[in-house]
Amino acid sequence: MNFFKKSIIAGKEFVLHIGYSFLWWWPVWFYIVNREGRKLYALIKSDTTDVEKRIIRDLKENGIAFTHIDELFTGQNLFPGLVAYAKDSRTNAVVAAKKKFLLDLWERDPILDLNHPFLKLTLNKKVFRIVSGYFDCLPKFFYYLLNVALPVPPGQEAVQSQRWHRDPEDKRMCKMFLYLNDVDEGTGPFTYVTKSQYGGKWRSIVPQKPPHGSYPPAEVVAERIPQSDIRVATARAGTIIFCDTSGIHKGGYATQKERIMFTAGFNTRASQWGVQFRYPENFLKVSPDDRVLHYIVGK
Repeated sequence: MNFFKKSIIAGKEFVLHIGYSFLWWWPVWFYIVNREGRKLYALIKSDTTDVEKRIIRDLKENGIAFTHIDELFTGQNLFPGLVAYAKDSRTNAVVAAKKKFLLDLWERDPILDLNHPFLKLTLNKKVFRIVSGYFDCLPKFFYYLLNVALPVPPGQEAVQSQRWHRDPEDKRMCKMFLYLNDVDEGTGPFTYVTKSQYGGKWRSIVPQKPPHGSYPPAEVVAERIPQSDIRVATARAGTIIFCDTSGIHKGGYATQKERIMFTAGFNTRASQWGVQFRYPENFLKVSPDDRVLHYIVGK
């Protein structure tokens, strides 16, 4: 009986793998599935600023790019309000169900609120142009969260996302991380193997196995990746990181101080992963009449 169950599971995995591999085949992924997204990108592309162009260029070259909230959103003074909101949210913090080293400061499937301060940061044309510029088509927004990486006991083994891994959701994806406190080596910094994204020279090292990601063993990364291609993202509060997390990365292994970080995730219409938030009942009525926004966050 176990043999037959294993055979059925293996067969389903094989079918899923074939289906995802077809969707992720570049001509299908880019020219067919994301055809509408490519056309809509033209509506916002012309307004791309020099800062945004530099971030897009770094993303395409290295799979990761850095800016600061005050550089990207010049003159808007957004950061103090976000820090205050995060501080207030701490009273509702709960230990993450699957990652015990994290505190979630709001639900893992929150109701999409376009007036939420962190969503107002994320769902704007500046971010859309950066992510779209990397994909060369409009993205699909699929999740957002705010959490605290708690310091672990000395010598505790790294687990889950504290280990090297590739995310599974798409051929190309982009996450935006915002540090809400200063992050040094003891604060669980985000760490990335540059050029391990699609098209990069390290893409073939323990690649994704669609529809799954992968967990490259630490010794494989140490043996095959030069230290010069590993970016440890220590940075000051307010730093924003854009990163293709289909590339090899890890983070949150804090040993001395907690790390407070906001994350927003974007993939494309080729992804079969559902959104990790709930739509309000009156979503279509309260959201703006904006084709770009509706494509990115719409049902």
